[in-house]
Amino acid sequence: MLRKDVKTREQTEGEMAVNQLPLETRSLLLRHFVMEDAVALHTLSDEESSRTWLPSQVYRDHAHACSVLESLIRAYSAPGNPTKGPYVLGIEDRSDSTLIGHVGFSPFGNEVEVGFAIAERSQRQGLAAEAIGAASGWVFRTFGLKKILGITSAANIASMRTLRRAGFVHEEDRVMTFQGREEDVCVYVLSRGSSLGAES
Repeated sequence: MLRKDVKTREQTEGEMAVNQLPLETRSLLLRHFVMEDAVALHTLSDEESSRTWLPSQVYRDHAHACSVLESLIRAYSAPGNPTKGPYVLGIEDRSDSTLIGHVGFSPFGNEVEVGFAIAERSQRQGLAAEAIGAASGWVFRTFGLKKILGITSAANIASMRTLRRAGFVHEEDRVMTFQGREEDVCVYVLSRGSSLGAES
């Protein structure tokens, strides 16, 4: 039995992650979500691109967005590890401090996959790739992963282009349940060595 003052491995990993955040890139701030993000998150989920490519992340109303946010915020500490549960960061535009999307990591079988979305007004500027690259490097350093998967609909050309710009390499095509429906998908992979090597 653990004494109250002895921290579990999950608690230690969660604290390590918090201590390394937020992450700053040239254009972005990657940070934990807070409840005040609910309005922006709901608005972003209602955009046409989200409805088309991420239907499972479209929120019915403000209350639904708040409920999802509460769950994501709890997951920072329990389990606090993307191999065991979702770890999703908000993407903030440093020029005006507005929330413009998210980048997150979650279990996929015995591996971890990345998910992301960027506001339509901020697309086609390389910001999604910038966020994915920085967040992936942080996940590799913090949680010791060997690789990260990127899975996208075979019809989502923009998403595939973004993954490639972030350093992901195409591994295979397959048919699987994706966003609640059976679909042709493309699987990309980013290895720890290629990600951390690019940072040095």
